[in-house]
Amino acid sequence: MARQNFVGLVVSQGRMNKTVKVRVQGKIYDRRIDKEIIRRKDFLCHDEGNICKEGDIVRIESIPKISKLKAFAIAEIKINKGQQFEQYESLAKQRIQEEDLKEIEFFKQNKDKFSKIVTKLEDLKKIDELNYKITNLENLENSSTSNEDSIIVEINKIKSKYNIKSYPSTEPLIDLDLNSPIYKSELEKRVYHMDYILNELLNNSKYEEFKNRILLKKFKDRSLDSIQKSILKNVLRKYVINEENELPFAL
Repeated sequence: MARQNFVGLVVSQGRMNKTVKVRVQGKIYDRRIDKEIIRRKDFLCHDEGNICKEGDIVRIESIPKISKLKAFAIAEIKINKGQQFEQYESLAKQRIQEEDLKEIEFFKQNKDKFSKIVTKLEDLKKIDELNYKITNLENLENSSTSNEDSIIVEINKIKSKYNIKSYPSTEPLIDLDLNSPIYKSELEKRVYHMDYILNELLNNSKYEEFKNRILLKKFKDRSLDSIQKSILKNVLRKYVINEENELPFAL
């Protein structure tokens, strides 16, 4: 007698040793409603090597009962989607770890850079204080030249540390990166300015023709006045988010 064979999807794995749950789906005719309906049935199947993963498409066949609920075993893995997903999941975790390490490194670099800026600011502040001391010493009659010389040595030491030729200086001594962009790509730039772009396209009459050209491509024969503003806004947002599409003004 031929053994029963079914093709199904592994829906649960790892909860019991050498056992997976396989869902078999088929159509049966239901006389009560006079139509075919989909019927699903779950089977606990023996998996000797624990090789099946959730998502695999497998062929199962009947065997002599191993336990009260197990009367089928995995005969063949037809499509190993579950194993491919598990591999993808491990790669995704590895990639996330790499990105986290990059973020940590970037944070450390910024921290070191900020620390250097703070130290330099403190040293420049110290030069100001020392200059103030020299001015006071010059005004005092009983001030000694040794004190003045020691202050000048300290000032020159700080100036040589940062290669400062003269102080106060007309040249910028600290680069605070205040003018550096807050976005790394055109997409980030557009997302950052999205509210401004949409407001200009929707409310500025200067861009009326440009706006209508985009919207009429989507709605064609429909009147734009009959369409909700939120829907128009969503269509424009989709257009703007595509970097290949040109904007009528520069950001």
